[in-house]
Amino acid sequence: MKIFEKTKIWLIIALVIVVAGVALLSIFGLNQTADYKTAYEVTVGVDQDVKGSGELVKQTAENYFAEKGYKFSAYATQKAEDGTVYIYKFNGKGEITQTELKDRLTAALNGNAELAGLGLVAKAEYKQTAVTSGVNLTGVMIACVIALALAFVVSWIMIKLSGALTLLCNSVIAALVYVSLIAITRLPALPNLVTCAAASMIITAVITFVMINRFKEMGKNGGDVKAIAKEGANKSFIRICFIVCVGALAAIALSATTSVYLAFTGLHILAATVSAALVSLIATPAFWSAFKAVGSKK
Repeated sequence: MKIFEKTKIWLIIALVIVVAGVALLSIFGLNQTADYKTAYEVTVGVDQDVKGSGELVKQTAENYFAEKGYKFSAYATQKAEDGTVYIYKFNGKGEITQTELKDRLTAALNGNAELAGLGLVAKAEYKQTAVTSGVNLTGVMIACVIALALAFVVSWIMIKLSGALTLLCNSVIAALVYVSLIAITRLPALPNLVTCAAASMIITAVITFVMINRFKEMGKNGGDVKAIAKEGANKSFIRICFIVCVGALAAIALSATTSVYLAFTGLHILAATVSAALVSLIATPAFWSAFKAVGSKK
């Protein structure tokens, strides 16, 4: 395929993406929407949805939110045999207390002539949802560094230093391309950024290792290093396309859940997979050939 004859062009495109991403990060920073920084969820309900008690609870809660100047971004309804629950999502912490909200709901039930005396119990819960603090960023980074160090050592032993250096370079570039794509597309960055950057590096390391091992097998009887790398990359094309398709299917599957949070997670997975596949496919032949050439001169 002629695509591998344009390695310099592809590397320049990758460099442009990274530079553009760094520029946008410097100017605007990451897109940290409220949903991903300080999202809160308020759940209200009644144990028995009889004679309009559920609707009364819902209206009372919304009046309370309006009184506090606290606008909800979305709400959902869950019905069960023992009652109805209304779930409200807010982008940021407001002046709502769980105790005061429950007292308001209870007072509304008791103040209704039809509902008074039925012994209905109002429910109210106020909790924090998806936030950056819920992600162990340090743990992910440490795990990623350890995994890459092990991959480097194993590659050095099995496919020599040229392969290990290629694997390391590819992994770092893939992470940079992934972060740049997130910055350019303005996808909400957290809490997925570090985890998916690590995933991109690991996927890149695996693909690169497989490709270089193929190069090694193909070059057992000697031959031009660049020709071997080009042919090996061509033979890896279908497999790498399969990996990208799996990432795309994961993104589609998560988006089909109708959850905005999961949809963004799916897009992060897709960006990480595409970054890993493209960098592995385009950069591996170039880096491996270059490192092999340097090694042979020593």
